[in-house]
Amino acid sequence: MITSHEEALREAEKCMYCGFCEAVCPTITHGPHRGYGPRGRIQLIKTILTQENTSKAVIDSIYTCTLCAACIEKCPAKVNIIDLIIYARSTIIYENGNKLIEIMHKDV
Repeated sequence: MITSHEEALREAEKCMYCGFCEAVCPTITHGPHRGYGPRGRIQLIKTILTQENTSKAVIDSIYTCTLCAACIEKCPAKVNIIDLIIYARSTIIYENGNKLIEIMHKDV
């Protein structure tokens, strides 16, 4: 379990962007960009952890992960994307709190 931004960033930095995870991800084809796959989500998680504003598109990408762990099985670096996603989701809620509903209904 990841318990800090620093720990999450260290885990995310293990990603070599090889793309093996994308072949088994069930959600990568359901979004408008690579953020709907594990490799893209790792990039977005880095954004969440280092910037103040989180957009609806970033939140959508993080919350569409099914937590199936198929990506972990294929990852040569064994990046624990599940723990990263769970930590990112808690960070989104913690840091956006009352604004979350507002963010999610933007541009609807």
